[in-house]
Amino acid sequence: MLDEAQAYENSRDYDCCQIIEGAYTVGDAVYEAYCDGREALPTNAEIEAVAKRLLWRSCKKWDGVESDCVAKGEDDAWDYAGEIPGFQEEYIRHAKEMLEIARKAVSE
Repeated sequence: MLDEAQAYENSRDYDCCQIIEGAYTVGDAVYEAYCDGREALPTNAEIEAVAKRLLWRSCKKWDGVESDCVAKGEDDAWDYAGEIPGFQEEYIRHAKEMLEIARKAVSE
């Protein structure tokens, strides 16, 4: 993450030596903001977006049974899944797990 933040800071077209506070530069602020963004927990909107995609990708095969998914898209499938108790919640749980796995992979 620190290498990515440094590369991002170096790629920006600004006067990285401009002083904001004392010896704190614009480049320092960009570096810090990049790291803060990478370490931030995923938002509910991000989690739901991943859950919707997981659901949509599995739409043709629910419970191991081939089906003709009546949903026309991710949102339609998500709305349909909301009619089945616990179905959306299970995909949200999987989405949280996947996002946590991804976070660990990039931070190690």
